[in-house]
Amino acid sequence: MTIKQLPPSTFFKCAGADCPSSCCRSWRIPIDNDAYARYAAEKGLMGFLLRCFLMKKGGLASFRCSILQYRCPFWGIDRLCVLQKYRSIDYMPLICAQFPRKISNFGLFCEETLCLSCPEAARLFIEHSRTGVPFAFEETVTVKDTPCESDMTNDDYDFLNYLLKSRDELISMLYGGCRLNAALLEYAKAAQDKCLIYGAAQGGCGLGSIDFPLPSPHDFACTDSKPFAIDAAYIYTLFFNGFYHRSLKHSSPVLYKLCSLYIREFYTLTKQNPKAADEKLHALMESVYAHVPDFDALMVSYYAYYLQKSFLDIFEDYSFYRHILYGLVNAQMIKLFIALYCKSHPSINKLSSHDLSIVIAIYERRAPQLKDAL
Repeated sequence: MTIKQLPPSTFFKCAGADCPSSCCRSWRIPIDNDAYARYAAEKGLMGFLLRCFLMKKGGLASFRCSILQYRCPFWGIDRLCVLQKYRSIDYMPLICAQFPRKISNFGLFCEETLCLSCPEAARLFIEHSRTGVPFAFEETVTVKDTPCESDMTNDDYDFLNYLLKSRDELISMLYGGCRLNAALLEYAKAAQDKCLIYGAAQGGCGLGSIDFPLPSPHDFACTDSKPFAIDAAYIYTLFFNGFYHRSLKHSSPVLYKLCSLYIREFYTLTKQNPKAADEKLHALMESVYAHVPDFDALMVSYYAYYLQKSFLDIFEDYSFYRHILYGLVNAQMIKLFIALYCKSHPSINKLSSHDLSIVIAIYERRAPQLKDAL
């Protein structure tokens, strides 16, 4: 089977105790079935502790975490994993052993990328982006077991090949000067509409059996389209319909402070005077360039990376528009939170890669909550 790895996953190394925002905090740790069985059968004091912290709710197993601390109970005072030190990385829950790697098995091949919700992954992403070298998968062929089992319900590989080709076209357009324009959404809408039409006409048969081709991203004049942007009312809706929650005060203190600053600056203004809120938001967003001069180029790399990591998710749900929009909105929200971070640190002149990676990582951890709002 072909394994495709996207740098920087090929040279990622966990920062361990030096991580500025550990993945052992802010998330409830899910437990896979194999790990649950191991922990339930463990003997001695470790077995007693494991069973004390194991819980199942709705058929999903996880570690029982403190509501106030939002941290894994096996995150030691040395900021390292007790389970890994007790046995090995293989003894940890699967998600802990793999994170921040995202491994997707499409049956014919696997792809491995890094999730930018890890500060070290975000830092490597930023440094690689600034080399000016586009991200490209490195392919290897293995006869060993695949990194994960395929959980795909779709076997329409003609459609998968279309997605692979479209992803390559979109990425080449981005690096060719397309930028993050509304034409990306025009392509997404056209592709999704055709999927719906064809699916209804063919009774749900695979798209590969249809004579009419799906649109190519190259069919859309991306460079002539307006840049994608969201106004104050749009951000307000996303912010208060899924993203913000008071529990962030304990689970993600840095993000909570930035959210509190946003509320102070825009909560009342957006409701009472939307036009003034738009003007203030525009000024805040523009301030990013003083601290991150190459921000636009960085976000082009971010979106290209996002497409490589997530575009093939369309293979399962056919939701072109939702996935394309989600990436564009994330880029805008990252810009907002970088601007808020700079505003809350007035002594900062140029934002370092370290600080930038922390802002991106803490945002990315919360970003999935936007999907329902979208």
